[in-house]
Amino acid sequence: MIVRIFKSLFKFLFALLLIIAVILTAAFFYARHNFYDLPVLMYHNVSPPGEVEGLNVTPARFREQIEFISQRGYKVITPYEYDEYLEGGKKISSKNSVLITFDDGYENNYTYAYDILKEHGYPAVIFVVVNKIGREDYLTIEQMKEMREEGIIFASHTLNEKYVPSLGKEALKAEICGSKEKLERIIGGPVDFFAYCSGGYTSEAQKILNEADYLIAFSTNRGYDKSCKNNDPFAIRRIKITDKDNRFKLWAKLTGIYNIFHTVRDPF
Repeated sequence: MIVRIFKSLFKFLFALLLIIAVILTAAFFYARHNFYDLPVLMYHNVSPPGEVEGLNVTPARFREQIEFISQRGYKVITPYEYDEYLEGGKKISSKNSVLITFDDGYENNYTYAYDILKEHGYPAVIFVVVNKIGREDYLTIEQMKEMREEGIIFASHTLNEKYVPSLGKEALKAEICGSKEKLERIIGGPVDFFAYCSGGYTSEAQKILNEADYLIAFSTNRGYDKSCKNNDPFAIRRIKITDKDNRFKLWAKLTGIYNIFHTVRDPF
């Protein structure tokens, strides 16, 4: 009888200690990641189901995600504020701030996402493939100018949607510097930010970006530094957002919990 009681007590204590260990481990990683990571969300297409192939979020889901960000009291910042955050010159909390980005410059960003962002007064940055501006399914100059007046910032995603690690030095300069110069002429303003196509980059690309006076270059979930720190201005990691990201999944990505289970990939 006494032996059975001790066995039961032992099992209970073991289970309790295991639960405590799991909670403490999760809390440690949560605090560790959340301390460093101000979330940078990465979208591509925003359009109805079946309208496009590839990475897509439906307008209904996008609205749900933006309303969740609003309801949770997040401050949606500009990439210029993010730059100040990295420099430590502006007091922005990583726990309740977020940066919203879009890749490629699809026209559906204007058709479906723009009005939802405008309703909430939220800024965003759209990385456009500069030589695709005005082509079918891509943003027009007129749409971009309208969006700029409402706080949407346009930045470079190369001239021709090239994978940076595949380029030689001269081609790399053309895609990085040439896209900046051409886009500045199109929008009539500065282009200070860059996003690597498919997230791949090299140290040579980072050097050219710095020399070209870009402020920040954004990747996907890639980096030389595999730690929780996300403070290299020319290798800022972003969080991919999909149509599967309901409120719970979006909460996990915004808080940093998602990072615990998401391994940083090599830059190329």
